[in-house]
Amino acid sequence: MSHPAAPMSAASAAADGEATPDSHQEAGPPDRSAFMRLIGAAQVPAPPGKVHVRLPHLRDELLNQLPAAHGGVVMALLDSVMSRAAGELPGAPSQTAVTVEMSSRFHRPARGALLAEGWVVHASRSLCSCAGQLIDAQGQVVATASGTFKYWLAPVTWQSPD
Repeated sequence: MSHPAAPMSAASAAADGEATPDSHQEAGPPDRSAFMRLIGAAQVPAPPGKVHVRLPHLRDELLNQLPAAHGGVVMALLDSVMSRAAGELPGAPSQTAVTVEMSSRFHRPARGALLAEGWVVHASRSLCSCAGQLIDAQGQVVATASGTFKYWLAPVTWQSPD
């Protein structure tokens, strides 16, 4: 189940009509993650093979002393988008994938609206390697990450608000 997908630069993505952090997209249903709802982020449409999570506004509570997005917010967005990419892979054994390990790199302060993009690098029956990037409203990559995720086969407790 190897599906490598190279990242596209934010400038190229914007030129190709893909989502950018400040894209005006319709709000979908409440995000399935309570933590993503807490910080104000939600999954938005993405091209095939990718997952996008958008944080349209950085509230004061989410900032560090610079002020910029706290590293924990940056890492949570990247972790979430990579896990979702693993779960949305066609033929995945589960829609839920939990983090085994994650490595992140902070390239510049994350300010303003942010878009996290995740994709699968390689998948097996139980583990999935993913990559992700976080893009600011100017189209600059502010952080990147890679991680390994385990498909969760046991029942989950999350229930749809429907």
